[in-house]
Amino acid sequence: MNVVRKVARNISFLFAYQAASRFLGLVLNLVLARELADAGYGRYSLILVIVMMAAMAADFGTASILVREISRRREQANSLLAPVLMLRMVTTVIVTGGVFLAVILGGVERNFALPLMIAALSIIPASLSTAVEAALQAHERMDLSALADVVFSVVLTAAGVTVVFLGGGVTAMMIVFLAASGVRLLYSLAAYRLLQERQRGGWLFDSADFWYMARESFPVLCWQLVSLAYYKVDVLLLGVFRTEAEVGWYAAAYKLFEVPIMFGWLAVQALLPLMSRLHQTSRDGLLLLFEKTLKYIWIVGLGVAMLMAVLSRPVAELLLPSEYEPAIRLLVVLGASLPFMVGCVLFGNLFIAMDVQARMARWSLASLAVNISLNLVLIRQFGVMGAAITTLVSEIFSFLLFYGFTAHFLRHVRMVEVFLAPILVAVGALLLLLVVERYTSPLAGLAGIVVYPVALYIAGIISRDDLGYFRQLKTGGKTGGI
Repeated sequence: MNVVRKVARNISFLFAYQAASRFLGLVLNLVLARELADAGYGRYSLILVIVMMAAMAADFGTASILVREISRRREQANSLLAPVLMLRMVTTVIVTGGVFLAVILGGVERNFALPLMIAALSIIPASLSTAVEAALQAHERMDLSALADVVFSVVLTAAGVTVVFLGGGVTAMMIVFLAASGVRLLYSLAAYRLLQERQRGGWLFDSADFWYMARESFPVLCWQLVSLAYYKVDVLLLGVFRTEAEVGWYAAAYKLFEVPIMFGWLAVQALLPLMSRLHQTSRDGLLLLFEKTLKYIWIVGLGVAMLMAVLSRPVAELLLPSEYEPAIRLLVVLGASLPFMVGCVLFGNLFIAMDVQARMARWSLASLAVNISLNLVLIRQFGVMGAAITTLVSEIFSFLLFYGFTAHFLRHVRMVEVFLAPILVAVGALLLLLVVERYTSPLAGLAGIVVYPVALYIAGIISRDDLGYFRQLKTGGKTGGI
């Protein structure tokens, strides 16, 4: 299977399975938002944020490094996976124990402490399963890897909706979350065994590989922790300075916002194995892949941001109860940050593929400092809207910072074609949409979105060559790399 078909196949599976997974997750969160009310849903969301940060520490940044290493040395896949599983077994026990200790010594009230401790137990199976799924991704079997999310979402949504309708609260939901994580681990192990059934052996533990993976992964861990704190510190600070209801409003808006963000992240993540190989075989091919992907992240991201500006009110009113009305304005502000956010994910994958993740981690600290500082000021002053504004400003800052860092390794991308021209077209299309939507129905405004891609094509921003840019990649670099 050639590069074009393989990448297209992987992205197609990722999109299809993640669409199913995100739809199930959206259904569950809409049910929880209604049944638990804004305060209960805010507590549920805050617990998941804490557990997510703990789980990230337990993963130790090994997933991306494992994908990189196996994609380069597939014949050693099992011997590379073994030390990662061993490392995660150690870190998950330490992190889970740390959460329990913090809850016990911190005097956390019972209605928050018990569900938090139950949810913390899910870190162990979740961490082991994501390690196995990273190995599946490295073999470019995104279908098997993405299906793990679907399995988890089916169990979580079916059991969660049932439990909530039977009168269960946040604690019952965390028991369901733990059970779903266990089912996900069983599936991941079965899928990897199916993939490796013809490759017996190779599971000998090598301490040299253990320490190599730990050393290479630590900078990624630092970057991921910084990134997670960067993205979730707003929820934590809202929990400290504002009410649980406001946490619920912000969490509901962010759940809707995560749907387009996740598809952008998946498209970029599917390219990491290819980028890792091109770094060793074709620098020109890597540059072409990076520039074209960045261009389409920008073009599609601006289009989605326009849709969110026009459709945020009808979508929120359709899906959420009336007490979540403040989430409408949050969606508009968050939507504007989408192209910057997905672009930063692309930069992160490029840095990992080029083996410069240590420098990336240090630069990320500057982004975190800006994010925390703005959140501390704006959340106290403006509440949830301050958190949304901080997200937008911080994403713009991070994008510019990482772009400058990238230019140190690669030549500058074509600014007019990739950035400036799409922005001008997007602004013009947005103004037209707002005018049409003001004087007609929202559906008429939605129909006006066709103006954007047509204008891009007429202006020459989207070309026939662009539509087949993986084929350009195939001939644009050294043939040995493709």
